[in-house]
Amino acid sequence: MKEICLLIFCLFSIRTAAQENYKLAKTIDSLYEQDQSVQLKLKAIYERNAPQDSLKQQDSLKKAIYLRGAQFSKDIYGKFGYPTKKMVGEDASHHFFVLIQHADMDTSFQLAMLPILDKLSKKGDISRRDYAYLYDRVQRNTGGKQLYGTQPTYNEQGNLFDDKNNIIYPVDLADPEKVDKRRKEVGLEPIEEYYESILQMLGRPRAKTKQN
Repeated sequence: MKEICLLIFCLFSIRTAAQENYKLAKTIDSLYEQDQSVQLKLKAIYERNAPQDSLKQQDSLKKAIYLRGAQFSKDIYGKFGYPTKKMVGEDASHHFFVLIQHADMDTSFQLAMLPILDKLSKKGDISRRDYAYLYDRVQRNTGGKQLYGTQPTYNEQGNLFDDKNNIIYPVDLADPEKVDKRRKEVGLEPIEEYYESILQMLGRPRAKTKQN
């Protein structure tokens, strides 16, 4: 409750232009830190094979944090517009995008933000990578086709490569043969490297190809 009150105070106590950028950035960073913290705790619970009750409790907390982040993001956008790199700095601008990316309970909000990210990223006001991630997220949430493969589909073993070490492309990925070309256009690494980095982060690196 104290954290919520602090965020509300930060959000609505901004006055001058100089104060606005700093305080707004701090508010966004605080929301982002809570977003990331709840994810890390959930990951740790999974890794130690905690009881299902603990998993469900932490997952419910994660959803509540995501929902709160979405609500504050709407308030921020309504009051200040989209926090660009010039307004709040590159880090806080990206952190604001993450809050939108995790607002899966409110697809209409994500969808409304998509053309805004498209326009601002083309002007260089925000990261073009952020637009690509949100585009794919919206497509997955609405039954459309991804362009950049940022939302992977794991197999039953929780892997992103098959038993021959070939990429498992998401079934909702449009034109997989050209995905790396599209990724390069928005500043993303090749999809194979992306998948490998995900598995490294999860602690289960891609198996090495057997030598004959």
